Amino acid sequence: MLEVSSEALIKLEEFFAAEGGEKSAIRIAVMGGGNQGPSLGLIIDESSDTDFVDETHGVPLIVEGSLMRYCQSISINFTIGTQGTCGGASGSGFLIKPKVPINF
Repeated sequence: MLEVSSEALIKLEEFFAAEGGEKSAIRIAVMGGGNQGPSLGLIIDESSDTDFVDETHGVPLIVEGSLMRYCQSISINFTIGTQGTCGGASGSGFLIKPKVPINF
């Protein structure tokens, strides 16, 4: 199950409108690990037969099926913070949290 906050939905719509195409979707994917290990991020991609596919208010979201089974559920929020927080210089960004933490 995917849970998307209203703030995140607005930003996902903007992201998809700017970057998405006719056959593409926003993929929730495992991104390279840093000091805290792997995390989840967002990329524009096309779905495959093994993906979990969800459409939230017209925004197509996809997750690799095996990752979705492992995480059980994923929540997406968006925060507007202070500079230097949330992993970026602006302090704003998506907060993607799996129910079961990723420990590969």
